[in-house]
Amino acid sequence: MNQGLPASIWFILAAFSWLPGANLAVSSIITLFLVACGFGVMWGVLGGSMPRSGGEYVYNSRILHPTIGLAVSFVNAGFIYLAWIWVLAPWAGQIGLPMMAGVLGIAPEAVEPFSSGWGLYVVTTIVNVTAFLAVLAGMRVYLKIQKVFTTWSLIAVVVAGVIFSITSHAEFVSIWNNYAAQFGALDFHAAVRAAAADMGGIPETWNWTSTLGMMLPVSWIAIYGYIIAFIGGEVKSPRITIFRAQVLNPIICIVLLLWVGLAFQRMVGWEGIHAIAWMSEESPEWYAFPFGATYIDMAAMIVGFNKVVGFIMAGSFIVATWLWVAASYIAWSRGAFAWGMDGLGPRWFTDISPRFGQPVKLLVAMLIASQIAVTHYIMYPETLGALGVTLVELVSVFGVTAVSCLIFPYVKKVRHIWDVSPYKGWRIGPVPVATIAGGLSLILVGMLTYAFYVSEGLAFMRDAWTLIYVVIWSLGVGWYFIWKRIRAKEGIDVTLAFKEIAPE
Repeated sequence: MNQGLPASIWFILAAFSWLPGANLAVSSIITLFLVACGFGVMWGVLGGSMPRSGGEYVYNSRILHPTIGLAVSFVNAGFIYLAWIWVLAPWAGQIGLPMMAGVLGIAPEAVEPFSSGWGLYVVTTIVNVTAFLAVLAGMRVYLKIQKVFTTWSLIAVVVAGVIFSITSHAEFVSIWNNYAAQFGALDFHAAVRAAAADMGGIPETWNWTSTLGMMLPVSWIAIYGYIIAFIGGEVKSPRITIFRAQVLNPIICIVLLLWVGLAFQRMVGWEGIHAIAWMSEESPEWYAFPFGATYIDMAAMIVGFNKVVGFIMAGSFIVATWLWVAASYIAWSRGAFAWGMDGLGPRWFTDISPRFGQPVKLLVAMLIASQIAVTHYIMYPETLGALGVTLVELVSVFGVTAVSCLIFPYVKKVRHIWDVSPYKGWRIGPVPVATIAGGLSLILVGMLTYAFYVSEGLAFMRDAWTLIYVVIWSLGVGWYFIWKRIRAKEGIDVTLAFKEIAPE
């Protein structure tokens, strides 16, 4: 539902510029095992046992404590999905438009006014508003759009995998050198040497520090199917569908990543994958091509900048980022709706429009807040801020929810929910599968958090995002106690709501 495969692969391959010496295969396989057997099973068990809209808020508030459930959801639905619009909606213009121009042979200066400054703000606003309107129109309309865009994304990834798989290293170097001669750019080996010099050298072989660090961007392509949890009560046959989707999602996505990524590395070489990532991220002055150095640009170059192939591939990046923005509206509106159902928010949080069948007021609130956020991004662009958002989400959402899943079979107050769960009998020896999945999920959260704090390439954002994490969590706890007190003055004990799951 929410992986954005073309954009995720771009982000992962670009990570070689700030994670030199990463082993993509090792990072991907470890992540695949822990996500499929940990996160996937965890969200599948919890979503199928408590199929209600609202995501992790429902699970954590019932299994752990309503304070924790609200704080986690406040961070996730209330802040993180706003932050995703902040950082991802501008990518359509900042990264997608130059990519599209490059593969279609359009001069870079033609789109430059729309890839930065207030021109970018216009593009970002179009992305944000159209995503808002698609969700406002209702899930049936949105899901039709989603199917088209997801199919588009999958086709583009497969096309890239085929191109890289049938192109030898020698053929790629020859194609590069032909275009280099045409545009007065460095030949491939000279470009690799120049990039290596700028990077301070390229490791001769892989290392564990960067490989563990690479798990963080790789997790992008595997973990975000969990957003299905937010619409749990709107899914057909949720006890089957949610579990199946959560497990198959990371398997399919990482298999495609391994195909494209390893074929690309074989084609460009070990030093080449680092150098091209550097060129893509830093756009050094000596890079004289009129197109970027992303894997999408390289695929288009190999096929002679065929306009159909180029449009499919560059367009897939744009529609992938659009889907992320639309999903943010879904997550926020369903999370806040669930708070309202438990009395932890204004009563208009539960207002559903008869015309649209959607919580329109919540969607409008997100539109206003996100437009303020993207205005900030235009003034202070920070592409890698996306990794900071990921850290907050991993620790606050996945880590806490993993604890819930780990203890779910043993918590007395939710025994009545566990007893009717279709996964109650799932055990490996004496241990419930839910407990094992929660434990594996905690291991992955620990590894990814460790990677964030030891990777030198991420040092510049650690302090700021750690502080943001603490502040938002504190605000979430405060929100719970404020609304608990407000309801108490009305003679309502909100704690009684958490003995059951809310009606859907």
